[in-house]
Amino acid sequence: MNRLVRLSLLAILAIPFLSLLPLAQVLGDWWTLRQFGTGVSGSSTMASDWVQWDEVDGKIIARYVFPQGPAAEAGIASGDEFYEMGFDFYFDVEDLKSAIASIEPGSSRLFVVRRGEAWIRAEVKLTRYPTFLYPFSAGLWRFSLWAFTFGAFIHILGLIIAAPLALRSATSRMPFVLIAVSALWMIGNWLRILLIEMLGPPVAGSTYEAVFQALTFIGLIGWIGFPVLLLRQVLHEAGIVVRVARPARYLLLYLPTVVLGLLALLTTLSGHAGPFTLDGLLVPILFYASCYIAGAAGLMALLRAAVPDLPPAAAQWSRWGSALVLPLALLVGLSVLGVVPILGAVEETVAGWIIVAAQLLSTAPIILVTLATLRYGKIDAVLSRTLTYLTFLGLIFLVFVVSLELLEEFAPALGISRNVLAGFLVVVLLLIFERIAQSVRNHLSRFFSTDRQRTRKQLNRFQEQIRGFLDYERLVQQTIMAVGEALEVRSAVMFIRPEGVEDWVTHTYHPEPPYLTVPVFEQMWGALQHETHIWARNPELNTSALSETLSAHLIRLGAYLVVPIFGKDAPIGTIILGAKSQRRSVYNLEDLDQLRALSSQLTLSIERLQLVERERTLIRETAEAQLVALRAQINPHFLFNALNTIISLIEETPEEAEQAVEHLAAIFRHILQTSSERFIPLESELALVQHYLSIEKARFGERLDLDFQIEPQTRTHPVPAFAVQTLVENAIKHGLEKKRGTGRLTIGATYTEAGHVRLTVADTGVGIPALFDASAAEAAQGQFYGIGLRNVAQRMQQLYDQADLLTLTSSPEGTTATLAIPDRPLEAMPLPLSS
Repeated sequence: MNRLVRLSLLAILAIPFLSLLPLAQVLGDWWTLRQFGTGVSGSSTMASDWVQWDEVDGKIIARYVFPQGPAAEAGIASGDEFYEMGFDFYFDVEDLKSAIASIEPGSSRLFVVRRGEAWIRAEVKLTRYPTFLYPFSAGLWRFSLWAFTFGAFIHILGLIIAAPLALRSATSRMPFVLIAVSALWMIGNWLRILLIEMLGPPVAGSTYEAVFQALTFIGLIGWIGFPVLLLRQVLHEAGIVVRVARPARYLLLYLPTVVLGLLALLTTLSGHAGPFTLDGLLVPILFYASCYIAGAAGLMALLRAAVPDLPPAAAQWSRWGSALVLPLALLVGLSVLGVVPILGAVEETVAGWIIVAAQLLSTAPIILVTLATLRYGKIDAVLSRTLTYLTFLGLIFLVFVVSLELLEEFAPALGISRNVLAGFLVVVLLLIFERIAQSVRNHLSRFFSTDRQRTRKQLNRFQEQIRGFLDYERLVQQTIMAVGEALEVRSAVMFIRPEGVEDWVTHTYHPEPPYLTVPVFEQMWGALQHETHIWARNPELNTSALSETLSAHLIRLGAYLVVPIFGKDAPIGTIILGAKSQRRSVYNLEDLDQLRALSSQLTLSIERLQLVERERTLIRETAEAQLVALRAQINPHFLFNALNTIISLIEETPEEAEQAVEHLAAIFRHILQTSSERFIPLESELALVQHYLSIEKARFGERLDLDFQIEPQTRTHPVPAFAVQTLVENAIKHGLEKKRGTGRLTIGATYTEAGHVRLTVADTGVGIPALFDASAAEAAQGQFYGIGLRNVAQRMQQLYDQADLLTLTSSPEGTTATLAIPDRPLEAMPLPLSS
């Protein structure tokens, strides 16, 4: 690798010297001529009549006359035969061209041409030669116009896509600058062609000519600047920029750029700088650009062969870019030097085609180098908007032209001027555009749907569903699955630990890197919990402040993105994503925006789940408090009745009194043992009821008849503590105690088809008059509840979120209380979220 670096440095240091060869040749020839007393003096600005003269059968023929040029305006047409110019006769086409070029721009010359048998005299006012533009044929001019239009459009798109990346990442600023500098040449040349197409060639000394020359200079600065920036970008992407980033080496690298830039400025202002003219800089600039572009392509090809693990952006350029760019750049450079006599062996029009193509293709490496950076930007959003607006602008233009032609027939009759009519039509079309642009854009987006747009839709749909997740485990599982499938990643893992949760809640998508267990993640959490920005493996996207050590560790683990998930004040977890499944797919700004939106939605969902947990805690505490209150108010009442019964039994039947005392002790022992339990098995609750009824049986004697209908499989079902005992006590106190004669109390338990346990406590007491009228049953329920029944009803609703679990039916023959116990207690039942 060291040897390769040394070879690369030697090649880089040789490029500036090599690129100055044409300048040195011109300077040497000029110095030799000065030794003989000759040289360039005065203005060296070339003039042009905008006619492509050609020699055919010994005659000088106007093969192509530019339509907006001075010769065409003076009356010269294609096919005319040259006879004389300014009373001078020329029999060689090259002599004629040299004579025209030597005239001062702005001067007029009388041309005499023959068209068939007619002689045409045309006073032609010559203009300045359009530097680096070639109006040699209609086809070449049209090609230049559309090719530079397309090139300018591509550069504008590149700037729009690269600008957000450049604002967020220092790594992306160099590609943005590279595109911007290249855009100076492409857009500057396009504007010059467009101005000539619309306004014709600029007249010497006019403001139009000053603007035109300013655009020429701006374009030249771009053409001179982007090759050296391209080489520097390649050095940076190849990872050896540190080795060449010394002041002396950088000065040497930029030396030809500075020299050519100064020459362009001087020749633009004064017409020449020593032996150099503005048009004479074509060959040096072409050769300079070829050297630097060939150097960049050759360097990447060399590194590609020797370094298999290049950075992604460098690999993107070198894989096939070098194979295309390197030979093309070498061919242009050798042709400029004359080693490969392409330009000298073809006619002027063909040479113009070659030069225009070389100008356009010289910017192709920019696309190759910046493609890896641009794909991190919001490409889909930009292209979608561009497609929509281009379509609409084209439709508006077409409708405007057609409508204007149709309406102009009615304008005179209405007394409306053409300008007013055109303005009114523009306003109407803009209003229509404003109304339907968004709708059409949505339709176009669906028609031209891309993978990233589908990803966005998938994540948006998931965010709409996220409100339905009622526990952390399901939230984490569904989130990481949705992210993994939408972004098509190889693997992903998510960790969250909300407030009040002791252990990490985690889930993994696909068993591939990043391999992150809870202990490994715990080691990194100390640094991650203070990071509020997304960490990205690609520096173009990374805005986090994580240390290089932690970043390197994340890279070793296979992580590509780390997305923080926030609590109230700080991250409470992260989503860590691996590489995408498709080999060339990368994360971009659109993905990051979607992940930020998802993180925000997760934050809201976690906060809502925390509210649910607090609500559950409050319910548990409330239920426990009510249970304590129930026991507190029932125990004294029951104890009073039990003691009276025992006192009466002591005198009559001491043995029964002793049994009653044992039952009473068992009841209090049961209460003490289950004081902290919210749910107990039905069998345990029935044991309490048995002790209670044994005491009541001693009090009522033969007046109380008991019947138990308990299915064996229901005895292990959990029921709220003290609920059945409350119903039994209520039946005896308000039903059987008030009835004369014998009464029956039936307690039943059975499973329903839904898997619930139905508990029934039926008595043959006096009944509840408020419930005798069946039509008013629903309205009457609850109005007659005492403390005990109201407590049971409220506890059941809070514990199971259902208001109809306790129902009562009554008639003069008795009352039946039915208690439906769901198949799961509170801990296993998620609570619904309130909107």
